[in-house]
Amino acid sequence: MNKRITLISFIEKNEMSKVEQLMSNINKNTCKVPYGINDEKRYEIDNLPYHFTIFATNKENQEEFLKIAESINIDKIQLKVNDIKIMKARYDSYCLYLSIEENQQIKELQRIFYNKFPREKYNPDDFIFHMTLDIDKDYNKILNLQKILKENFKPFFLEFNTVALFDYPGEMIKKIGDR
Repeated sequence: MNKRITLISFIEKNEMSKVEQLMSNINKNTCKVPYGINDEKRYEIDNLPYHFTIFATNKENQEEFLKIAESINIDKIQLKVNDIKIMKARYDSYCLYLSIEENQQIKELQRIFYNKFPREKYNPDDFIFHMTLDIDKDYNKILNLQKILKENFKPFFLEFNTVALFDYPGEMIKKIGDR
C-alpha cells in the first residue's frame, strides 16, 4: 500500500470538548482507523484527533502539498454538526459519524487541493464531510452506539482555522494556520 498523508481540520481543545462530552456517554472502546490499513493493530494506531478530513494524497506529494497548505490564509470555518449517522465503509464495515450542514468554506478549502491533486473521492461537489466516531464490522454495535449518542444529541457548532497534515495513520507532520 502506498503511504498516504492526510490533511485534517485541527479543532482546538475548547471546541473539541463538545465532541468529547458527547462521546463520554460511550463506555466501549471506539476506533477511527478504517479496516484495510493494519487490522490487527487498528486500536493501537488510532492517534488522529477527532477531525474532518480535508484531503488525502500520496506521501510523494508532501512537499508540494505543504507548500500549498502553508500559502492559504484559513479564515475561521464554522461547521454545524447536525446529526449522528451511519455509512457503509470498506471491507464490510460501518462508520458512525457526525454529519454537518453543507458548508461552502470547507468545500472551497478542499477544492484548492482537489484542483492540484485530483482524486474523485475528494471531489468537494460529492464528498460527505464527516467526523468519524467509530468504525466496526459489527453493525449492531454501531447501531447501538448511534442510539446511545442520539438520546441527548442536540446540534452544535464546531470552529477551526487550523489544519494539520498527518502521515496516515501515523504522526503529525505539521500544524498549519496556528496563529
